[in-house]
Amino acid sequence: MGKGSFRIFCLVLISALMLIMFTGCFDRREVDDLAYVIAIGLDKGKTNFLKMTLQIAVPLAVGSGNEGGGGNGNKSVILTTIETPSIFSGLNMANNYLSKEINLSHAKVVVFSEELAREGIQKYINALKRFREVRGNTYIVVSRGSAEEYLRSIKPLLEVNPAKFFEMNLSSYRYTSFTAGSKLLDFQLQQTSSGSQPVVTLASTGKFESSDEFNLEGSTYKEKDRSIPLEGDFMAGNIPRVGDLKSEIMGIAVFDGAKMVGELDGGEVTYYLIVNGSFDNFYFTFADPLHEGDYILVSIYTGRPPLSKMNMVEDKPVIDLDIKLEGDIISIQSGENYEDINKLPILEKTVEEFMKKEMERFLYKTSREFKSDICGFGKQMKKKFIDWNEWEKFNWLSKYKDAEFNVNIDFKVRRPGLIVRSTPVYTSEGKVAPK
Repeated sequence: MGKGSFRIFCLVLISALMLIMFTGCFDRREVDDLAYVIAIGLDKGKTNFLKMTLQIAVPLAVGSGNEGGGGNGNKSVILTTIETPSIFSGLNMANNYLSKEINLSHAKVVVFSEELAREGIQKYINALKRFREVRGNTYIVVSRGSAEEYLRSIKPLLEVNPAKFFEMNLSSYRYTSFTAGSKLLDFQLQQTSSGSQPVVTLASTGKFESSDEFNLEGSTYKEKDRSIPLEGDFMAGNIPRVGDLKSEIMGIAVFDGAKMVGELDGGEVTYYLIVNGSFDNFYFTFADPLHEGDYILVSIYTGRPPLSKMNMVEDKPVIDLDIKLEGDIISIQSGENYEDINKLPILEKTVEEFMKKEMERFLYKTSREFKSDICGFGKQMKKKFIDWNEWEKFNWLSKYKDAEFNVNIDFKVRRPGLIVRSTPVYTSEGKVAPK
């Protein structure tokens, strides 16, 4: 190739590359021209099928570091509610009165009202997963009440970026174990599985305006035969607490396919996380076995992943669970020296018996009451089948309601904290407590 031809070739090549680069901008959308939706709330409509609430970020407020959201002077988000026949027709209607084009690529959560969830949310999930702007890691939440009310109660006072609030709040289960992470992709995979069923985080707006109003009417402690509630015996909306933050999450909604069939409180979610291997750690309060009225606080974590074994006995599933847990002593109210090698087994046995009882109660609740295999035992049972048609014919989800459970809990205390031995307490009367 001569010099002239080579120069022409290079010129053509450079021109072609420049054309390719320039064409990448013909359909551009400037960031300042878009309204980024952070959260979507869906309720049943009065004048149409759907009432949709959009929480939209205010870039100038977020960028300037102004505090808070919803109800503060410097709003980092705005909310708009519209009634519409469908999600995307509602977006089209909202685009008609907003100054910027709505974009869902940064949406962190979709909130369904409980009323809508109990009717079934399949059609909404189908629409969301098909749209290119909605990400699979978008959280799904069920509000115990109005989704609009829940979104309007959110004031991210501790975060400048409102999206950060949802990211941190809805992933708090990793260190509280009172709820479970539920995302769009996970929900889709679970509802289309023949061996498991989906769950969704429960949320609500706190119902107490003053601490004088506190009551335990919404607690689940009575159905567990307890005299007082423990920390997990609540669902969102019933927690006895007040403060500037009105929104709260606790518990999970249980689904059969895409239809909500029940609720589990925060304590029951802990056992759900343990069984499915998502459990990290939590602080666990239980009654002192030697001193009535006193309690012991232990930090519990998994010693190894849970082991499960499935068998069919007379056409009924029999599920054996072997769970190994470890813990650190955090507090002993009575001052009893449970660190002593002779008394430590008493504490460990108490924890094992309590957790075995609560675990079996939780499991039978999912099978007998909800008839929903949210723990995914069917995935283990599926391994016993070689042929897919035989597995589908077996119809595991219809058999789960008759499942029997055998739970073995092995708990060991590993560390006593910074106190290696509890010492007696002497009173002014010369008595020693405890005896």
